[in-house]
Amino acid sequence: MLILVLLYGCYSLRVQSTDTLYFKSGLQLSGELDHLERGMISFSSDDLDDQDISTYKISTLCASTYTYRITTLLHKVYYGTLGKADSGMVKIQTRQDTLLIQLKELSTVASYDTGFFHNLSGTVALGYVFTRSASLGILNTYNDIRYFDGRIGADLNISGITGFSEDGTKRVREYAWLVPGYYLNSHWQVNAIFSYQRNLELGTARRFIEGAGATYQFLLKHHMDAGVLAGLATVQESAFQGQLKTGRFELPLMFTYNLYLLRDNNFQLQLAQGAFFGLNEGGRIREEGWIRAAYNIISTFSVNLVFYNSFDNQPPLKIFSRSDYGLVFGVGYSF
Repeated sequence: MLILVLLYGCYSLRVQSTDTLYFKSGLQLSGELDHLERGMISFSSDDLDDQDISTYKISTLCASTYTYRITTLLHKVYYGTLGKADSGMVKIQTRQDTLLIQLKELSTVASYDTGFFHNLSGTVALGYVFTRSASLGILNTYNDIRYFDGRIGADLNISGITGFSEDGTKRVREYAWLVPGYYLNSHWQVNAIFSYQRNLELGTARRFIEGAGATYQFLLKHHMDAGVLAGLATVQESAFQGQLKTGRFELPLMFTYNLYLLRDNNFQLQLAQGAFFGLNEGGRIREEGWIRAAYNIISTFSVNLVFYNSFDNQPPLKIFSRSDYGLVFGVGYSF
């Protein structure tokens, strides 16, 4: 009898911990809430593959499988679970209190005890153009990967342009930007900064950046967010056929903006523009940035249009250009 009671208790707890999404259409989906961020819910279900669902389609939800760190658009932070409420509302349940708020006021919901891969999200995009007259092919890649577990977050952006011709392969542009951070509160986070760059147009064979800084999120809405990162970094750089030069310092200043129009097939606009001020290079100023527009065509697949730009008032070799820009197209997969 004792074993039966224990088994029934475990089963009851499991049933109670099942998370549920309640759609405006009247349907329900049971499973596990992985995380909610930027207007999208990452949800795992036994009946369906892992789903990314817009909060616009949900009337309410309940999530008690894990303990969550819940952030609202008013920059309030709670630790607890989410309970079912009336349409358009959600119930935040903590050890001390129960709070009823509008569903659209949720900013982020992240659990501490899920696996590493449950907290990953992002987009992988590829594009290829071939011209027969010039026997030239151009491959462009765009990868934007984000990790967030409530306290620790990391943004990784990797992009590149490679040219193929009868003369061989040219690595035209390569860019990698990794910013892990620790969230002090809903406004501030401290960050590490790592970057790798290569730009054929500007004469940069390789550039490595390592540093630290802080990010302040000054805008947080249901469909948009924006922040500024500032810090201090060391730089190692070399021109083509040149030696790697070290001992350089820069002051990075990065502005980011994200817009999410979830009513129309999840249109997204991402902007990142950064200025790098040389502290011991005689007034050198560099700039790197990109703007990405994405529109979902089916499920998690999207068409992506990316504009990138670079500027250097003192390129490694004076014979090279000071500016570079381009527009690339690709098809992406979001996860």
